[in-house]
Amino acid sequence: MKTNNFLPILGCIIFLLLTSCSPEDDIKNPDFNPLVFSEDFSKGAIDNTILNLEGWSNIAEVGNAKWKTQIHSGNPYAEFSSYQSNDAVNIGWLISPAINMDAVEGATLQFRANQSYVSSGANSLEVFIATDYNGNNLTTANWQPITAKLPTTSSPYFEYVISGEIDLSSYTGKINIAFKVKGSGTNTTLDGSYQVDDIRIYTKQ
Repeated sequence: MKTNNFLPILGCIIFLLLTSCSPEDDIKNPDFNPLVFSEDFSKGAIDNTILNLEGWSNIAEVGNAKWKTQIHSGNPYAEFSSYQSNDAVNIGWLISPAINMDAVEGATLQFRANQSYVSSGANSLEVFIATDYNGNNLTTANWQPITAKLPTTSSPYFEYVISGEIDLSSYTGKINIAFKVKGSGTNTTLDGSYQVDDIRIYTKQ
């Protein structure tokens, strides 16, 4: 007698589709609970344009290069590159909106970043926090460096490095997170790119 194997096979396929996830899903949608602040640069994203998001500051401190929105394989992210800027020195800042830390306890920061064609430590990515940035005082605000895992010159190109969980529990009031890149458009050893994505501030329960 013939048996009908179609329904069990269909059931297995549906189960696999519902329970499987890609490595990127693990990075982009971890169990951040509750989520205090997030940015994945997808809102209104247009590839290869100057990044312009409400509340964010995109500042060329030295030179003309600014952070851009880039999209690869459908994934938007923020990128800073000195390549073809024609500036001897580029320093670009990407600063988050003000985030109220009084509304949360035990907050944690996490993001991911990668590099492409960075061959010198002087072509650097740094991350800072300030409690006194007002949108106009870039050079006088008290920027405190954040210790995080960041891509290095030996990191594979375009391979994201997870920052690790950065403790923000000591901060009160409003803070801004800043990403700062130094490079050069005339020195080919300093014209690499950095990409930043999936910034999350959350509390762990």
